[in-house]
Amino acid sequence: MNGKYRVLFLKKMFLKLTDSEHYLSMSMIIANLAKNGFSAGKRTIKEDIDALIYMGYDIEYIYNKGYHLKSRTFSLSVLKMLADAVASFRFLTVKDSEKLLKLLESLCSIYEAPLLRREIMLTNRVKSDNEHIFDNIDMINSALHNNQQISFDYYDYDINKQLVLRDGVKRTCSPFALVMSGECYYVVSYYEKYADTYANFRLDRMRNIKLVNSARKYLDEKLDLEQYIKSSFSMFSGKSEYVTLRLPMENKYCNIVIDRFGKSVIMLRDKQSDRHFIIHVPVKAEYPQPFFSWIFSFRGKVEIISPIRLKKRYTEALYESCIQQHMN
Repeated sequence: MNGKYRVLFLKKMFLKLTDSEHYLSMSMIIANLAKNGFSAGKRTIKEDIDALIYMGYDIEYIYNKGYHLKSRTFSLSVLKMLADAVASFRFLTVKDSEKLLKLLESLCSIYEAPLLRREIMLTNRVKSDNEHIFDNIDMINSALHNNQQISFDYYDYDINKQLVLRDGVKRTCSPFALVMSGECYYVVSYYEKYADTYANFRLDRMRNIKLVNSARKYLDEKLDLEQYIKSSFSMFSGKSEYVTLRLPMENKYCNIVIDRFGKSVIMLRDKQSDRHFIIHVPVKAEYPQPFFSWIFSFRGKVEIISPIRLKKRYTEALYESCIQQHMN
């Protein structure tokens, strides 16, 4: 066969049959080539290998072992991380997750591929049933690129686990970003029903997405996506406002603050107590339940200082929770 096809087949052999621990001897290479209709001697094969090395493939020869592909674009540890992410994404169907896992497996040798699966069990995970998730992502990216609005149907589950159209109407919005939060994908948008803030729509609940031949509409306030995400303890829509919190002067609480709000957050020593520090951070307080749950998880160690009305709402929520627990 043509020498160009032989080089391509040789490349495929190195990609699939070798890695950091598996090698091909010259006799194995010759036998594999012959089995697939290619006849070549040692000198020709060495020239082909030199051509692959020249094209950037990190092929190495080890005495008494043979040739192998020493490194790849994606290491096995990176592929394992990507495989875990694919398995955990709730917006993907089981079928789509399987497709992506097989694609990741194609990037490593046949010996490494089973290691990507490890203990991943897709069927036991909460997964979407939206078969058009990739088409939807393409459609939204087209809208972002072309500065267009989109229309779509938005669904909820009922008590019978059936999808039902919310409000029975088609929605139109101006998308601005795709955001991952809590293993789900959200479309951050301007939606006229909530004209004073940004709205978030779950991508897996969106169906029949179409491009609208109208330019996107904007809020007067420019979307600061980084701050928007930091202020969201859930993806409920709503405006952000600054909240002042007091926390213990311990490294573990500094870790928590930086993990939640990023390194740009300002942490000030509390003037009233050397054992505490103060932060002033944006929070979506219109729907404060997720924020309250976060505060409650610290068992009284984190205190809301201001605004007073939010502190009062938190106290009332604690009181109602205690009453309900007592009644139960």
